[in-house]
Amino acid sequence: MFHLFKNPYGVRIPQRKIILFFLFSSISLFQPVLSQSATELYEDKDTGQIFTKPGNNRVKIDKFPSVPDDRTNKTNHNVTTLPDAFAHRPDDVSKEKLTITGRVQFRGASGTAQSPLSNGHRDFNAIDYAFRRLRLGAMYENDWWGASIQLRLENMLNRVDLSQTTQTVNYTDASGRPGSVNVVTNERLKDNRGYIQEAVIYTKLPYAGGRITLGQINVPFNREYIGSSANLVSLERSMVTAALPQFDNGIMLQATPLKEIHPKYERYLHLSFMVGNGKGGGGDYGTGRRQDLTTSNRYGFVNISPTYYGRAVWNVLGSLKRESDGREVNWQEGEEIFQRDMKLSLGSAFQQTQNLVTPAVSAMEYNAGTTNGIAFVTPQGVNGYPSADGGSSTLGYNTQNGGTTPGRTKMGLIAHTYDATFTWSGFYFNTAYTKMSGPASNGLIGWHTTFGYNIPITNKFYLMPIFKYDQLMGDFNRNGNRHDPNETLRIYWIGLNLFGDKHHYKVQLYYEILANKLDRDVNTGSPMLIDDRRIYLQVQANFWTGTTSPESYGYRSN
Repeated sequence: MFHLFKNPYGVRIPQRKIILFFLFSSISLFQPVLSQSATELYEDKDTGQIFTKPGNNRVKIDKFPSVPDDRTNKTNHNVTTLPDAFAHRPDDVSKEKLTITGRVQFRGASGTAQSPLSNGHRDFNAIDYAFRRLRLGAMYENDWWGASIQLRLENMLNRVDLSQTTQTVNYTDASGRPGSVNVVTNERLKDNRGYIQEAVIYTKLPYAGGRITLGQINVPFNREYIGSSANLVSLERSMVTAALPQFDNGIMLQATPLKEIHPKYERYLHLSFMVGNGKGGGGDYGTGRRQDLTTSNRYGFVNISPTYYGRAVWNVLGSLKRESDGREVNWQEGEEIFQRDMKLSLGSAFQQTQNLVTPAVSAMEYNAGTTNGIAFVTPQGVNGYPSADGGSSTLGYNTQNGGTTPGRTKMGLIAHTYDATFTWSGFYFNTAYTKMSGPASNGLIGWHTTFGYNIPITNKFYLMPIFKYDQLMGDFNRNGNRHDPNETLRIYWIGLNLFGDKHHYKVQLYYEILANKLDRDVNTGSPMLIDDRRIYLQVQANFWTGTTSPESYGYRSN
């Protein structure tokens, strides 16, 4: 009945043994489904078929050892035949959480002739369709540790090419005479960004709701940056958030100290402190592989100055409540607009480094189409030649650029921000004030405020009109005066949000006005407004699936 099988090595194996081998393997895989009485096998003597029950002309051929049922015996979960890398299992898998998350933001945009969304012939003559964000990630957590990995897939759409920049630097030498020099940056890969949005490992501490997080972390500074882009109430974050990195490689300690007074106060006060490399995350800056802080391959020189971050959040009226059971969960910016109770969250944060090396992120949504992008901050190395000891012999003591000199050996920065979010029965208010100081800061000051009203249409649909004012000012030309008319940037946003499944499915229609005097009157030479107006229509699909919902995790990914 059975034939011989000849494998590539010339060894003849009875076909019967091959069939039994695969059969045993299959039954082992589905052992939890089979009852304990179905472990005996019988073979028909004429046909060779295998059965699990005795019968006429059937002979018992084997009995394989029973495997404990995971559903009834939870004492053996750390035993498995998987490779050593996955050999251990938690003692109780019921305490494990695994969630897959994803996000798609697709938009169409059009603008006036002087905006970057036009070919310059006339207003609103084209619609530019593009992906704003493409994200995919996974979150895991058990009773005492967890991890999260989020991928920035929109960076995979970038076309990588070479670029070179030439800039003219104006300076004053030691004798007080003005001068200038052309500085050509080295060739580099344009859009040299990474695919990792966020990657962290965290460990829960037994005291004060503490947690230690390591990896590429969403830094605890701006409220808008801490909030996920999936939950943005307005279409875009504010201009000031582009000045400093959103992510950094480092270690962060967080705590909710009021928990030790009483568990009901756990989410009223949240404290965070972080030490990072200060070179940004892989998503925007392409850094962090194997060596980061002490490598010179990204910025051309070694920087050994870390960056310190700290933030305190006081949820004055308590945190958010989950609709399904009324249980209080961690505050997640953007979710509060669906709470009918009054909610108020106040925040304050700082960021400090002795040597700022990261340039501001250039965002099309903030830059006028007829001018070059304004550098919100001036990091060390821009327009200069920093040496190992922080000195530069090519430029004078009073040089107004990113090059260090014997008189200015460090390009440091200190930033403070104060913010608030208030909601009540659909009314929404958010504001933040940020001020920076230090040689690299350009004296940057940012302020923005947002008003809205979330109107429930049905049990599932909401309609929310939004108005947002965003202002940024600084000494961008570094002449000692940040009040020049062309150094105050203003953006007005008027929009409408349609929530089809809260933030999971969202349609946003926005009108943007960049009221910036970045042009020059040909007759007087005085600053003149640029006619830069834009219309955006964006659709978002945000999804997750797994063993539990994302708000149940101790760490909330961005």
